[in-house]
This record gives sequence, C-alpha cells and structure tokens, in this order.
Amino acid sequence: MAALSLQKHINKQLYDKWDLAYLYTDKNLKVVEVSDGLTLYGYPEIPLGCEVEDYVDFMVGFDASTRVDLPLVESPSGITVAVNLIPSKRGLAIVFSNASHLAEQRQLLQQKANENELLLRQQRILTHRLEQASKELEGKNEALREAARLQNSFLSGVSHEFRTPLSSIIGYTNLLERETHNPDKNPEAYANCRSYLRAVKRSSKHILSLVENLLDHGKLDADQIVIRPKPCDLHEVFDDIRLLLSPLAGTKNVEFTLQTNFEPGCMVIADDSRLRQCLLNIVGNAVKFTDKGSVTLKAELNRELLSIEVIDTGEGISKDNLAKIRIPFFQVADTGKAGTGLGLTITEGLIELMGGELVIRSELHQGTQVSFELPMPLLEAEALAMPEPSIDIDQLKVLLAEDDSDIADLLVMLLDEQNIEVTHVSNGALALEASEHEQFDLILMDLHMPVMDGYQAMEAMQKGGNTVPVAVMSASNLSEDRLQAQQYGCAAYLTKPVEIEEILLLANQLTSEA
Repeated sequence: MAALSLQKHINKQLYDKWDLAYLYTDKNLKVVEVSDGLTLYGYPEIPLGCEVEDYVDFMVGFDASTRVDLPLVESPSGITVAVNLIPSKRGLAIVFSNASHLAEQRQLLQQKANENELLLRQQRILTHRLEQASKELEGKNEALREAARLQNSFLSGVSHEFRTPLSSIIGYTNLLERETHNPDKNPEAYANCRSYLRAVKRSSKHILSLVENLLDHGKLDADQIVIRPKPCDLHEVFDDIRLLLSPLAGTKNVEFTLQTNFEPGCMVIADDSRLRQCLLNIVGNAVKFTDKGSVTLKAELNRELLSIEVIDTGEGISKDNLAKIRIPFFQVADTGKAGTGLGLTITEGLIELMGGELVIRSELHQGTQVSFELPMPLLEAEALAMPEPSIDIDQLKVLLAEDDSDIADLLVMLLDEQNIEVTHVSNGALALEASEHEQFDLILMDLHMPVMDGYQAMEAMQKGGNTVPVAVMSASNLSEDRLQAQQYGCAAYLTKPVEIEEILLLANQLTSEA
C-alpha cells in the first residue's frame, strides 16, 4: 500500500523517464514491498520480510530514521544509479533512479578538467621556453650587431690604410712616367725606367683591386654597391687586363691570349671600374690555377651585348667543389694557391648588378670555362665630342685640406702643372679659417684629419653660409661616409687614389655650376 501511494505522487512520465524502482521497509529494515523495475538494475528478486541489507549491500549501517541521498552508486548490473533513502512514520522508502547521464557528464567534466590542467602545464612550459629563447635571441642579435659594427670598422680601417699609400704610389709613378717620356735622353735607360714604373703601377692597381674585394664583400651583403655607368673606352679596359696579367702568365710559362672584335676608341656606356674588377678576378683565377697550357680571354661586342668567355687548361674543378666555389671565403683545399676566397663571390654579385649572369663549366683535369653577357650600349659619335670648358682653368684657386704630406705634395705639383693656384692646409680647422679669409673657386676636402675632420669642417662651412663647392677626396668608399658627406653639403665625392684628370673634370663641372 505504501508503494502504491508513492506511485500516486509521482508523475508517470517522470517515473518512466528516470526508470524509477523502489522497495519499502518497516522501521526494522525488513522488506515489506518491492517494485517490478528493481530487477532492471541487476538486483535479485527480494522476498518480503527479509532483511534489506542481505540483498542491498550499501544499506549496511543505515537505519530507517535518517534521510540519505546517494547521487552515484554502481548497481549489480553496472548501471550507475542515484539512491534516495526517505524515512516515514511507517518505515523507509528506498528509491532508485537511473543516473548514467550524470556519471557521463561528471566523467566528461573531469576529463575536460584534466585536459585543461595539462594544457595549462604545457602553456607554462612553453612560455618559460619562449622567454628563454627570446633572451638568447636578443643576446645573439646583440652579438651580431657588434660583429657587424666591428666588421664595418675593420673594413673602414683597411680601406684607409691601403688607399692612402697607394695614392702616393700610383700618383708618383704617373708623374715619373711623364717625366721619362722624352726618348732623347738615354733612350735605353728611360725605356727600362718606364717599364719598371709600369710594373709598379700594375702591382699597385692589383693591390687596390684586392682591397676592393674585401670592401665589396660587406657591401654586397648590405646591398650598398651602386653601379655607375659612364662613357669609357672598352678596348682600354681589356688592354689593362692584358698588361696586368700577361707578366704573371709569362712567369708560369702559360700562354695568355686576348681575342676581341672591337678596336681602340670603341666607346660604350659601362662601369669600367667594376667590369675591370670582374675581369681581373676571373682571368686572375684562371692564370693562378693554370700551371701549364693556356688561358684565353674572348670578348665580342654584338648588337650592344658584350659576351665574355675565359677558357683555361688548368686542373679544373670537381663536381662537389663546383657547387661550393661561389660560397664566400671557400677555397679548394690542397691547391697551395693564396687568396681570400672572395673574388668569385663578389664578381658574381657585380655581374648580376650590371644585368648579367655568371656561368661556370668545369670538370676535374679538363680545365674551366667561365662566361657571362652584359648589356653594353654603344656611345654615338656626336656624344663623344667634349664640351668646351666654360671657364679658364688657369684662373682657378683651390683650397686643399689633406693631412698626408705625400699626397698633398703630389696634388699640389699636379695642380701646379695645370697653372692652378693651390693653398694647402693639413686639417679641417685650418681649412675653415682659410675659407673665411680668402676667396676660393673649389675646396678639396679629406674626411679623416686631426684637430677637426672633414665632416666637422663642412658642417661649420655650411652653417657659416659657404657657397664654394666642396669636393671630398677620401680613402673611404663606404656608402655611410658618402651619405654623411652629402648631408654636410658635399658637392662631389672622389675615392682615393684620385687621378688628376678626375680633379680637372670635376673642377670644370663644379665651378661652372657655381
């Protein structure tokens, strides 16, 4: 009866939804009624009048007067049930309902909690690693910045130290070569002297090209090299290569041959300095690594396209080394040949900047072929006519600021030969003072001088309203120095060693514009 009254108080839909089952006991926990659905949870048929704890094990220790809710209990069939012990005046109602969904939800929540904890742990580990990596990266970046600064400082120092004495060597050999041009005075002695001077001049230019290679390596990495095309005699460029490298080939009994299809006076638009540098590197390597046989330089100009091919009968290059020789500083081992390992890398970069592509073909013991093509516009005949000077060069007054006495004396002599009046000072402070007390047509300014350097002197002149064009003559060829000089009013930038022809052309141009 108690069970029937319990069913009356529970909605049938809820009864079916929850899979309700129950049993009823008296106050002594003896079973007085059992519902049909209890067997669905795996409980056996419970006879009336028995002790409930004999059939429902979790009832051990409970009494009929205490209300207890057991939310998750595993039934004998493995189904999770919720059990509610409901005391009443007559006894105890034990109600079972299906709680599988609650167990699944709790399991999912616990799983999510475990996953979240794992993710948080991994996040803390990764955050710590990221912080460590960030600190290490910043340290490495700082080291790289310091290395780059030291490299630029080193390159600048190398440039200055090499270019300064080379300026004297090349300048004085030019002067002596002109002095000995008269064949009437002991022709044989003069011929020997001129030969020696040409050798010194060639060697000096070769050293200069090595310096350029060192400097250009850093510039290529920083995209600082600028190609400056101008009118030039193409035949003269290749004749220089012949004069420079024929003696070296001769000492090794290697035949050097130059084959061209253009004559002297063939004027083109090109950066002759960079072209000469590339040819010197490629042909120089061919001569260096050829111990017998020949080296041939072929150059053909067809339809404003210059085709170059250098063929040697040297040892050649293995397939493995052929893939590596373009790497900076790489040199084939065990050759015994001196070098920086930069020439080919720099040459390839320069050729690409000039619009070409370097191609290398070689096999071990079969010699090597190096070729490239460059656009090479021809200069029209009417464009070759030089404009008449707009001023009389004899009337020029030039202020020269140069701390190296050898270079200063050389420039004074060369300018004096052109009847140009020169005032020489040895630092920027004296140059500033002279420009304030005397009128000049052109100022030639070195950058690195004692007391006051060229930058400071140009800045002071600029602030003082100086209108005289200032041309920098520096041993530094770094773009940073050029840009800084321009900021202080530099009208032109010449890199030492400077030829007298460059100064005269620049003087005519700048003073005409002024």
